[in-house]
Amino acid sequence: MAESKLENLPGSDDKFRCPICLEEVRNPKYLPCYHTFCKPCIQTYISSTAACSSDNSPKTIHCPVCRKSIQAPSDDASSEEWACSLPEDKLILSMSIDSDRSKNQYCMFCQREDKNVQAKHWCKTCTATICDDCKSIHSFVPILESHKIVSLSDVEDLKTNIEIDEPCLVHKGKYIEVFCQDHDQLCCSICFATKHRTCKKVQSLDDVALEIEESSCKVTPVCFKDFLKKLDALQEEYKDVLANLNAKKQEILTCTETKIEEVKSLIDKAHNQWMKQFEQKHSDAVGHIEIASDEVKRLATTVQEANTMLQRVLENGSTKQIFVTRHKVRHQILDHFERLRDLKTWTIVHGYNQPDTDFLRQILENQNFQNVEVFEKSDTTLITLKEFASKLHSNDILHRQEIMARKDWMSVEFEKLSEIILPWMAYYGLFIDDTKVLLSVENPPSLQIYDITDSIARCVYTYPCSTTPFGLCYSGESMNKVFVSFTTHIDHFQIELSDKVILKKMESIQLKTYMKAISRGSTLIFSGSDSEKMICAPDFLVKHTSNSLKAGDEPFISASFYSNHYAITRDNHVVVADHANKEVYTVIHTGRPRGLAFDLQDNIFICVMGNKLRQIRRGGGESRDIDLPGITQSYNVVLHPTGEKILVLDYINKFCTYKVL
Repeated sequence: MAESKLENLPGSDDKFRCPICLEEVRNPKYLPCYHTFCKPCIQTYISSTAACSSDNSPKTIHCPVCRKSIQAPSDDASSEEWACSLPEDKLILSMSIDSDRSKNQYCMFCQREDKNVQAKHWCKTCTATICDDCKSIHSFVPILESHKIVSLSDVEDLKTNIEIDEPCLVHKGKYIEVFCQDHDQLCCSICFATKHRTCKKVQSLDDVALEIEESSCKVTPVCFKDFLKKLDALQEEYKDVLANLNAKKQEILTCTETKIEEVKSLIDKAHNQWMKQFEQKHSDAVGHIEIASDEVKRLATTVQEANTMLQRVLENGSTKQIFVTRHKVRHQILDHFERLRDLKTWTIVHGYNQPDTDFLRQILENQNFQNVEVFEKSDTTLITLKEFASKLHSNDILHRQEIMARKDWMSVEFEKLSEIILPWMAYYGLFIDDTKVLLSVENPPSLQIYDITDSIARCVYTYPCSTTPFGLCYSGESMNKVFVSFTTHIDHFQIELSDKVILKKMESIQLKTYMKAISRGSTLIFSGSDSEKMICAPDFLVKHTSNSLKAGDEPFISASFYSNHYAITRDNHVVVADHANKEVYTVIHTGRPRGLAFDLQDNIFICVMGNKLRQIRRGGGESRDIDLPGITQSYNVVLHPTGEKILVLDYINKFCTYKVL
């Protein structure tokens, strides 16, 4: 920023200085705004600025000092013509005359011929310093004879006769003669005649100068100097503000750079973390596929060896050898199947998805990137094994299930087989073979096994628990291995049913999420708490979760036998969702739906706290009520894996088993 001290301002010393070159003004010309410049300076300025106009309007410039718009005298005027047309500031010229400096003055007329002749006189009319010779010329040239000439050495005469006439800016060749107080304007005779004839307060300059001299006492050099000091203070204030702005700018730039580096660091950190997680997910997915492929290859070896053995025996062996070989290879393959079912590698990743690429928002909200989603689906290997196993089993569960699945389940009937009054409430139950059921008991906390062979069931085994057991489901295709939910952990039991019933805990799985109801699908575990429904991997690791409003004292959930669907009760609704937790359809029930179960054709049985069981056709269309002899308030329902029997728990401490006809 330029220095703003008074001594650096034009006119701040005893010389009139040009605001452009800051030197003593030479050949002074002034604009309509009364700002005076050297003629060469203003001509150069006009040349550089007026030439920038590109439209058809008259060329204009802006005063270098006050920025007032000044129009050219004509559209085609050159910069030199424009500068020459500007009035000469004779007042500055006259005020520049000083007898003390006369020895330094040269004749202005002689200078035009490149002669430096000492000036001795001042011609008021020419507003020029002249030498003795030029004065002589004034005396014998008629047009110059009337000029008022004053000696530069005569101080008193110089002071009294220095005054010159002020030219009119509007009318060339005319001088200011009167002052219009109505318009506060200096006028020549033409100005007065054309614009101010009707004005009431128009006086000669001499008269008005005497009248308003006292009222103009505020317009003094002291006043200007005081104002200049204030302007100087303002400039200093601007300098301080500018310095503060520059310092603040640097501070903000530094701070911003630091923050950007922090953001970059967060982005880099989140990216590295995201990369590690994605790489791990991909590695796990590839590893599971490789394990599954290797297991299928091993199974193929077992089946190939069994096939070779059986084919040779069929060709060359005796009837006895054929029977023994068939028995051996069947159990060999079934044992291999059983081991494969227990593996936790049959949920295969089939694709990836990046749901959100708004990384900036993710950084702001969570300081990390959203993980890549994996698309998982149940591998068809288990289904293939299941279908082949049904052919190998003789009178087994899958074979019987296949027969029962041929029924029209929307027209089946129930025949009561057994019942029993319980001394306590049981919310969850499970068939563990054709003649026995397992119940989870709240008080005292225990697992109890009942024999349902006779019309009155009887308890044959009690397993005390340290905390209350809740949901029950099978851990595989066999009925003698079950999962039991204790809300904070899952216990895995194997049940031996021979001459003596034995319940043996094989493992305990700690849960990261609270779970009560559990149900096993073909490859996934479905679970529910009082407020959430979840889809889990076979190891109970939660894959999907969503809110599920509590609809009663206990949550109930059931998985389909064949599809990847599951059903859950919510208020007076029954909601059916798929393996990705997306709702497939909803059934609005007028009563209070409680426990529920899919049949072998994916229709749904629903307990309605009455003596009937509501059955809803798959998809939520047709429905019917089935009578339940012996039941007062149906609370939960469990279908035998073969579909041959059904267990109904009564809210009034009772359960009944029925044969499906």
